Amino acid sequence: MKLAFFRTKNNRYSIAALLGALEDLEVKIIVVDNPEDLFELPRDFYIALSFMSPEALHHLKLAQEIIHKGYKVIAGGSHASARPEQLLKRGVFAVFVGEAEETLRSFVLNPKPGLWKATRFVDLDKFPPFSLKYEAFSPIEITRGCPFGCAYCQTPRLFGNTVRHRSLEKVLDYARRSVAQGRKVARFISPNAFSYGSSKGIIPNIEAIEKLLKGVKEAGMREVYFGSFPSDVRPESVTEEVLDLVATYCDNRTIVIGLQSGSERILRLLKRGHNVENALHAVELIAKKGFMPYVDMIFGFPFETKDDVRKSLEISLLMHEKFGAVIHGHTFMPLPGTPFENLNMHISADILKTIGRFSSKGIIKGQWQRQLNISEEISSLEG
Repeated sequence: MKLAFFRTKNNRYSIAALLGALEDLEVKIIVVDNPEDLFELPRDFYIALSFMSPEALHHLKLAQEIIHKGYKVIAGGSHASARPEQLLKRGVFAVFVGEAEETLRSFVLNPKPGLWKATRFVDLDKFPPFSLKYEAFSPIEITRGCPFGCAYCQTPRLFGNTVRHRSLEKVLDYARRSVAQGRKVARFISPNAFSYGSSKGIIPNIEAIEKLLKGVKEAGMREVYFGSFPSDVRPESVTEEVLDLVATYCDNRTIVIGLQSGSERILRLLKRGHNVENALHAVELIAKKGFMPYVDMIFGFPFETKDDVRKSLEISLLMHEKFGAVIHGHTFMPLPGTPFENLNMHISADILKTIGRFSSKGIIKGQWQRQLNISEEISSLEG
């Protein structure tokens, strides 16, 4: 079999993990970074696309162009998992639902068309977090699965509500392999970095986290980042003890934390599982320990009242002025497969003006403006 992965900025970590899962199979694999190069491949290549719902419109158009040229396209990722029939109806040869390490291996050995659905969640220790063979590196995924069920989020729908941790032994093994390749900056992938080693993914396991951070330093990592991109943390998991560990072993001075709204009513509707006070306490702790809080907030829920939005803006300003926080602004997107998939984003003109004013002052940053258009694109696909 010949397989070409189309790699983008947003799927490069997923592609690295899938390449790692295929390393021991006899298959010709290439990685393509320029979409125009896909059309130069021989027609016997299967072309693999992996994408999230915010990128769906672009990738569905690309898929149809590729199919029109006579190639067979296979697809996976969060959008394919939520809308497999949408892709199959557009001519995609095979669609992978859920975690694809095992199902993609089966497909490579027996490439049948149709739906390939994972029947169980992956044991992270059975597969590499990246690929040495194909020189596709990524941060080490240490945890998969989220015990929370936020109504706007695809993560628990894709990876389940039970947390699975990569063992310390495996994490340190791949850390040493990275160092041997001259890659000495350690970052981690997790829905909640501070949950590593915990039984339920909520309360930090201080011993496990210290062994992790100390271990990767001893493995030869020059820099270690924990609780910052590409993972963040939950308010419930922020404690003085875990922040002391980050201060001792890590190089990041920013901690990314999710609040999402300053309204208790909205937090309940979102099923966040915490209140405003919990989150404010966590942000205060982060600042107290010398870190810059980088706080996620979402605007544009159609059920928000003016009072709800006012509370979000007020608490954003408070966190910025009192704790030096930067607000990472997001626009609500109706992600397929979530309880909010049939809702439409709405932000009034006066609220947009206020958010814009906060942005001009450096209080709110992020891709919230771009997400205004993306939210509408997602809704158009559903229509």
